[in-house]
Amino acid sequence: METISESIRADVPAGFADRMWSEFVFRSQSAGRPRSLSDTRWWVDESPVEKGTVKFARSGDRMVTVTVDLECDAGSGEDAPSARVREHLRHDLESYRRYLEERCQESDCRLEGHRAA
Repeated sequence: METISESIRADVPAGFADRMWSEFVFRSQSAGRPRSLSDTRWWVDESPVEKGTVKFARSGDRMVTVTVDLECDAGSGEDAPSARVREHLRHDLESYRRYLEERCQESDCRLEGHRAA
């Protein structure tokens, strides 16, 4: 097993990032939902990811660091399962960062964070 760890930093409160994670994952899965049973079976049978964790940590007054750790089969070479997982994780986290910052701006999340503090 190999642990793949990737992080992003976003200019949003940590509590907001935590709440938006579930919404982002749900929207991502809904948009990319399998079209047939064979698509679902491939993902379940072929995914090298065994388990994962997500951590939200404050970085200063306004920033959050979001870290995702995934345990997966390591394999070897450029086409190794872990290499594909790392590439997808980087892409997904960058999409999440953009989503967070857009949603924060729309909802004025920084004011929300100051009220909760």
